[in-house]
Amino acid sequence: MKRVFSRFLANFFRVFWHFRAIFLALLLITIIGAVGISLAENLRFGDALYFSFVTGLTIGYGDIVAKSTLGRCVALFIGFNGILFTGLVIAAAVEAVRKTYHP
Repeated sequence: MKRVFSRFLANFFRVFWHFRAIFLALLLITIIGAVGISLAENLRFGDALYFSFVTGLTIGYGDIVAKSTLGRCVALFIGFNGILFTGLVIAAAVEAVRKTYHP
């Protein structure tokens, strides 16, 4: 079992490496969204970054909420970006499973 998991991780990071530019772009968009939220909602950057990742990962704790129209638009953009990021991670995992069991 340990050997299969090792192969899966190796395959996952190999697939992840092929899409690194896309992953980095999505990460950068999340950070840019944090800057937008920070400016629109008058939040400290750390809080805005936290909000961006919680929103992007579709967790949505609700402890920080966008109240302005611009802030809500940025939050929607961050949420859509997070869905793309999650889909890409899942696609990489599926491809890694495929390569692990069907080399």
